[in-house]
Amino acid sequence: MNFLKFLFISLCCSILVLLWGCVGIGGTGEVQPTFYYTLEPMDVPSYESSDDSRIAVGLDRIEVADYLNQREMTIRTGSNEIRYTERHLWAEKPSDSIQRVLALNIERQSNKSFEAFALPWPDHSDPEFVLRLEIDAFEGQESPGAKLLVEVSWRIHNNSSGEFLMEGRYEGARLSWRAGDYSELAEGLSTELAVVAQMISTDLETLD
Repeated sequence: MNFLKFLFISLCCSILVLLWGCVGIGGTGEVQPTFYYTLEPMDVPSYESSDDSRIAVGLDRIEVADYLNQREMTIRTGSNEIRYTERHLWAEKPSDSIQRVLALNIERQSNKSFEAFALPWPDHSDPEFVLRLEIDAFEGQESPGAKLLVEVSWRIHNNSSGEFLMEGRYEGARLSWRAGDYSELAEGLSTELAVVAQMISTDLETLD
């Protein structure tokens, strides 16, 4: 009987320890919150055209490397090592955010009147140019230095003929961030995306 009582008490203690760890209770007895972040377009005025003509640009599906296209933020901790944040998440998948933000930034940062459509294109749209992008890096680096790593390449095609017109690439590691400050990470990546949109807008202006 004593053995069964000892076994029962041991089992109860084990369950309590397991529940304590799973709930993630901190020293204050509170469940640790989860934070969500978004990419945001640049807050700049749109170009005011003197006529009603607007050049339509359609964003095709954006290819994002699988290891980046997660709700968790990607943090590079070494040349061949990454980690994913557990309680700091993107509010939507990066591929969806990048579509939305790039389209807005292209419209807002161009010196001409562009109308950029993210997928799915509206029924009335008939873009003159189609833009295809590949995202090879879009992450925060902690070691050896706290930097933002962004690598984006793009190709512009004529929508009617499918003809390839121009391509470009941006590799950025110019911005730093305070490791662990994920709000600053999201803001920095938004800034880098604005740089990409500015370069794409310049290419489109050249073509037009």
